[in-house]
Amino acid sequence: MTLEYAPDDRSLVTMALHKDPQAFNLLLQRHKEGLISYIQQHFNIGNAVEDMVFVTFDKAFRKLDAYNPQFSFSTWLYSIAHNSCIDYARKRSYVAWSESEDFSDPNDPETEMIAAQESARLIGLINKLKPIYREPACLRFLCDYAYEDIARALNIPLNTLKIRIHRAKAILSQWIIAS
Repeated sequence: MTLEYAPDDRSLVTMALHKDPQAFNLLLQRHKEGLISYIQQHFNIGNAVEDMVFVTFDKAFRKLDAYNPQFSFSTWLYSIAHNSCIDYARKRSYVAWSESEDFSDPNDPETEMIAAQESARLIGLINKLKPIYREPACLRFLCDYAYEDIARALNIPLNTLKIRIHRAKAILSQWIIAS
């Protein structure tokens, strides 16, 4: 298929769900540099940045049917990158700790499973928030964006954003305590 226009991300996701290789390629091209920049700014993972970008896209493309088009694709993609980098950093720090303690097996499936469960639980709780709180919470808690960047992206005043994130945090805390 030849594209004569630049479809939006949601259209590309729909095309990718129908196994259109060009859609996968366009999504990769469109978001690769931003992910590289995001990972370099927020995570100290050395030379593994490009690897983490491809891990992120691999996870996203394998789970594309789980994407909720009510939200921007980039928000979803960056949350996958965020969680992937945290998992990578945890594994790496666990390996360093294990090696210093002279353990023979640096892999800890239990730690990995707990981290995945915690991430999944947080994402599930954030998805239950009212839309007015959901996107700011996702961008702040999952993507670790700065308040100023989120306010600019959502086109709302900074103080309004801070109140929404504060309320989202309070609601999430109540839900976590109640469960």
